[in-house]
Amino acid sequence: MCAENIFVDELSIEPCHKTMTMTFQKGLNYLKGQNGSGKTMLLDYVAGIRNDQKQRISGNENIVYINQNIFFADRLTGTDFVKFVYRLDNKSREREKFFEFTEKFDIDKKVDVKTLMEKQWGLLSGGERKYLYSMVLLSLDREWYILDEPFAYLDTEKKEILWKVIEAFASEGKGVILTSHEEDSRINGSDTHVINLD
Repeated sequence: MCAENIFVDELSIEPCHKTMTMTFQKGLNYLKGQNGSGKTMLLDYVAGIRNDQKQRISGNENIVYINQNIFFADRLTGTDFVKFVYRLDNKSREREKFFEFTEKFDIDKKVDVKTLMEKQWGLLSGGERKYLYSMVLLSLDREWYILDEPFAYLDTEKKEILWKVIEAFASEGKGVILTSHEEDSRINGSDTHVINLD
């Protein structure tokens, strides 16, 4: 059974000269702050990319982290990326399971995901790459989804689809933590747990 919340207890972020204590609740959590306030570094710790040697974070056992850095071989296709991610997650029938996810949210009706998957990774635009990267990782079944600047480089249509998925997860009782410099009323909505690092 996964914890309801993620707890951060006096975690020291040295480059920012900050010690952070906070609780991320199930639903939508918005981590707010200026550049250099420690948002990405905090998310790296919560996701386990940075080592929390004193075990100051709990409840983060079942997460997917969609960070800002997208690394994948340029000559491989979007389909190769789906296979790579799903096999790391010990899933078979990669394409079918991914398309089940896109059908659930009517994603393919607005953006031709199948065409994106056939293109080489290096031939996708920055926005297409970010979109496909996000959708594939969001299709994994987790209790928590951490998204660092998920709307950067996306056009309006792709942002709306991403919001649809985020809001669905929050309403299903999953946890979502996101950072964003985008101005959107949904980020500061009444159901959003806002944590300000400034």
